[in-house]
Amino acid sequence: MSDSKKLKILHLVRWYPNKFDPMPGLFIQRHIEAANIYSECGVVYTHLVSKDWDSVSSFVTEISMINGVPTAKVYYKGANRYLGPLGKIINIYRFYKANRIGIGVIKSELEGIDLLHIHILTRLGLIGLYYKLTKGIPYILTEHWSRYLDITSGFKGFFRKLITRVIVSHASAVTAVTKNLANAMQKHGLKNANYLILPNVVDDVFLKYNPKKREHNKVNFLHVSCFEDKSKNISGLLRVIKELSLERDDFVFTMVGEGIDMVDMVQYSKKLGIDEAKLRFTGLLEGKSLVDEMKNADMLVIFSHYENFPVVINESLSLGVPVIATRVGGIPERVNKRNGILIKPNDESQLLYELGAYLNGKRKFNLRNIHKEFAKEFSADKIGLKLNEIYDKAINA
Repeated sequence: MSDSKKLKILHLVRWYPNKFDPMPGLFIQRHIEAANIYSECGVVYTHLVSKDWDSVSSFVTEISMINGVPTAKVYYKGANRYLGPLGKIINIYRFYKANRIGIGVIKSELEGIDLLHIHILTRLGLIGLYYKLTKGIPYILTEHWSRYLDITSGFKGFFRKLITRVIVSHASAVTAVTKNLANAMQKHGLKNANYLILPNVVDDVFLKYNPKKREHNKVNFLHVSCFEDKSKNISGLLRVIKELSLERDDFVFTMVGEGIDMVDMVQYSKKLGIDEAKLRFTGLLEGKSLVDEMKNADMLVIFSHYENFPVVINESLSLGVPVIATRVGGIPERVNKRNGILIKPNDESQLLYELGAYLNGKRKFNLRNIHKEFAKEFSADKIGLKLNEIYDKAINA
């Protein structure tokens, strides 16, 4: 490939920030923007709207340039729920039609397509398979979904598994954010000779910070998540905070984020009677506001029942902030004794003990070494270069 000609990459994404929710798929967006450093990328995202549809047409397309990446977001009207199985068929038809509309827009913008990059299986993978078999255009897959893990048991259905196996086998490469997820996929028979581990990108604003010892009277523990209690176990974390607050007052817990269980968790904290001087909720923070909050933390706390690999851990380590997290998913691949503490999932007693041990000075970490090790690894430039190498090999195979 010559330096003068960038590869034209069409990204089909299942999750992406949208007009209803700015949070889904932020890590996918960062991957694409990293790839766009060395390739010419375009994005197609489709979104089913099941209620409050205010358009005469069944499809509404929003075209924009987002951080240098041409993006088509196609919103489509969901079928009447009273149609039952017929409604599901209509929705599947509209899903693929919405993607066809978006692909037409981005294909014209890019003036051609060299490769498709599919983010999240299974439906979008069929589009990649179609392009490869009918047009000779290769595709690669990136998976983030935790449904393949034993603890979630979310990958079910004979035909779904069969179709997914075919899609994966024909891909030029399959990337996953952790070895744990890649292994789980292969246990389900999703075989491919070219599985690759591709970490999430950390925004540049996290990488430019020079870590130093925090100077404040109380230890600042931090939790950042999408506030979905089923996986993140925020309710369990709140119970531990309550117990810790009964024993000592030399800490404060900061909870950052928003999501489906945000209101319930705030109410639960009040029900537990947690002292407001020891617990605060900031709501959603992004960019510099998030960095400012995280860089002032002494430790990030993740108490999830299950995870793939939360990007907030990458962000924390890049800032030189150690992590205490549950030993689930791909977390043990990054968190170790040099940069954090691993505990059993759902073990509130162990979390309480380790928080106390940290407060008592029994757990110490070299903040500069943590920052130095991780800042370069998660940069957009490094991951974008790796993606471009994957694209180049797939096209020239």
